[in-house]
Amino acid sequence: MAALVLRPGCQLDGPALYRHVEQLLPPYAWPRFLRLQEHLAMTETFKQQKVRLAQEGFDPAHVSDPLFLLDETTKAYVPLGPTLWEGVLDGRLRI
Repeated sequence: MAALVLRPGCQLDGPALYRHVEQLLPPYAWPRFLRLQEHLAMTETFKQQKVRLAQEGFDPAHVSDPLFLLDETTKAYVPLGPTLWEGVLDGRLRI
């Protein structure tokens, strides 16, 4: 998972971000999940709070931030809702 902060007034363009990631990173390094945040949480020493984000996970029922899933069939990052979440849990969607 990657946590992103968008510039004010900008929106996530799922297909464009997919193309960008595809060009710059090898497939094993593509973030499968994205989490949009208003600001990155930092420690007192200005390090990102990655452990807290990892502990919270990516269950849309428990995370209030918008979540996105890498959908290789549509070649885009798509919103992670309850239906896709269930597909991930029961193995219908491969990540």
